Amino acid sequence: MGDIIDGESHVAVVDLEKRTVVAQWPITGGPIPHTAGLDPIHHRLFVGSRIKPHTGEFGGGHQYEPGKLVVINTETGKVVQALDNVGGADDSVYYDAATERIYCPGTTGTVAVFQEIDPDHFELVGRVPTGAVAKSGLWVAEWKRYYAAVPQHFVLTAPMDQKT
Repeated sequence: MGDIIDGESHVAVVDLEKRTVVAQWPITGGPIPHTAGLDPIHHRLFVGSRIKPHTGEFGGGHQYEPGKLVVINTETGKVVQALDNVGGADDSVYYDAATERIYCPGTTGTVAVFQEIDPDHFELVGRVPTGAVAKSGLWVAEWKRYYAAVPQHFVLTAPMDQKT
C-alpha cells in the first residue's frame, strides 16, 4: 500500500497462490496512505491516509488535519468515497460488522467513528478524544470497546490545518 505510480498512491492487489501482484488500484483522495481495514462481507477496503508527507519537520506529517478515509470496492478497485478523517492515521482501521461502524485513530488525539449508511456511503458520526499520539489501538467487538494506546510521555502534536 502506498506505492507511487504516475504520481498517485496505489494499493497492490496480490494473488496469494501465485505470489504475484495482479493489479494496482489508485487511492484517489488519500495521498499518503498509512493504514487499512477490511469489510469482507460488503467487499470494502478502508484506507487511512495523511494529507502531508513526512518532510523532516517536527511531527512528520502526523499533526495535520484533516486526514482522509478512503473507501475502495474490492471487487472493482474503484474508490466509492473519500471522507475527512482525523489527522495522522497510522496504525489501524477497524470495521465492526455488528454496528457497521469504522474506528480510525489518529495522532491528533482522537478516534474518528464512521457509520455505514450503505456499502457506498459512510458518514462521520463522532470524534472521541483519546490522548496525544494515541495512534495505536484495538477494537474488541465481543466487548464493544475500543482501547487506545496513549504514550506515557507528553508529546506536542497540536492539530494543524493543511494550509499551514
